[in-house]
Amino acid sequence: MLKAPQVDMSALKPPGPVTTVVAAWEPAVSNGENSMRGFAGRVYLYDQEMIRPVKAKGMIVVYLFDEDDRLKGDERPNEGIVFNAKTLNSSGVYKKSKLGHSYNLWVPVDAAGPDGRARNISLIVRYIPEKGGASKTSTQTTARLPGRSDKETMIALSDWQLHTESGSIQQASARHFAAERVIESNAARPLALQAVTIR
Repeated sequence: MLKAPQVDMSALKPPGPVTTVVAAWEPAVSNGENSMRGFAGRVYLYDQEMIRPVKAKGMIVVYLFDEDDRLKGDERPNEGIVFNAKTLNSSGVYKKSKLGHSYNLWVPVDAAGPDGRARNISLIVRYIPEKGGASKTSTQTTARLPGRSDKETMIALSDWQLHTESGSIQQASARHFAAERVIESNAARPLALQAVTIR
């Protein structure tokens, strides 16, 4: 007697509340007139089944901690960036595949330029459901933003001079850092120690 193949019914089961947040980050540089250094990330939300990522029904907050200038015992983030429900559902952020739902996030850190020193930044993602319930956070990820060492930065700053020749102003030794990936960005730089909603 032939045995009927088992069918995965998990895709038909309504997802439960988010219990786990997973995030992966890599350094990136934004395109545009005001180029920014930062991190490009992909965020996945899972319910208790942990079978495939589920869709967000709330908002996401990304907290950044500057590990180079962070005082011992200081647990306050330097910046908080809010991605509201409208942003999470936009075409440039939301992605659905056979594996489930995911969110591509861009987190600006500072302006690209000769003063772009290497920095160690920790990121924590917090998911806040729209209809109450417990918020969930990812594990802390510490990523390195490529740049010059402190000594190289001081040399670069001394070379960043303004010269007036024939009535024009020119930049000397102006260089931008290349990162692992270049992406488009419509996000403004967040204010330090404030949560900023990116629309």
